[in-house]
Amino acid sequence: MSEKKLRLITYLSPGVPVQLFETVMQYLEEALGREAYLIYESRWTGPPRDRTDPFTADEVDIGFMSSETFLPLQHKKNSCVELCGAAPLHVHSKGQGNAVYFSDLIINTGDVGDYKEVHDLRGHSFAYVDETSLSGCLVVLQELKKMGFNSSFFGNVLQSGSHLNSIQMVLNKTAESAAVDSTVLYNYLKQNPQHHEKITVLKSFGPLPIYPVVLNSRLPDDLKGQITQALLDITSKKDWLKKLETFGVTGFKQVDMSSLLKEKELLDSVKKLSITAAYY
Repeated sequence: MSEKKLRLITYLSPGVPVQLFETVMQYLEEALGREAYLIYESRWTGPPRDRTDPFTADEVDIGFMSSETFLPLQHKKNSCVELCGAAPLHVHSKGQGNAVYFSDLIINTGDVGDYKEVHDLRGHSFAYVDETSLSGCLVVLQELKKMGFNSSFFGNVLQSGSHLNSIQMVLNKTAESAAVDSTVLYNYLKQNPQHHEKITVLKSFGPLPIYPVVLNSRLPDDLKGQITQALLDITSKKDWLKKLETFGVTGFKQVDMSSLLKEKELLDSVKKLSITAAYY
């Protein structure tokens, strides 16, 4: 393990702009006095199960990944990964200052006269990321279950492959609705303001625990503490905070593994449910 440079990896771009993680990298360089570099992996939302993860291989020190991919690493008692005690605060009208995000159920604004609530979508088309996506599929299955329905609630379900694709499918009316990660939707509309009035959020499911910051457990304890504290301190660094706010991040908040319990409960509640798709 290199003690001179911090090795970061993000699995969350392009949905969440890679520039956000570049900003965090640059901030940590300044705060810790260490050079750093960032690996950008766009194929998966976390280490794929059929490959040795980069923490076990000792190729990275800090990672940003979906909780859906972090939890299996924890479940397998991977001794090389541990949760960082700081998580980002993403802007959302229902966030209440917590380290959470939401599954925003979106429709084309041109259809607001037809779809006023979730029940109105029955029998119509729905786009989702894939069957393992928490915000893009699983939380919707949970909500349908609570309502007494299953995936047959929708007339047609289309696998988009990404939150950005799901947004496009609603914009071009390939699908009449979609469930998308609220952090992705925020940044998409920030980068494409011309589409802001074309998308309506019908319902926000959640809150869901925000994506974890993951540490290589081989890092010295004092360095792990410095990384965590530096992230928590960024709220008081006005210049850096202003850069983060560009991506809808208002700082970092202290978290522990209990913050992910809600997700584990959700996954357990839908493990026997499935969604059948026409691949797009």
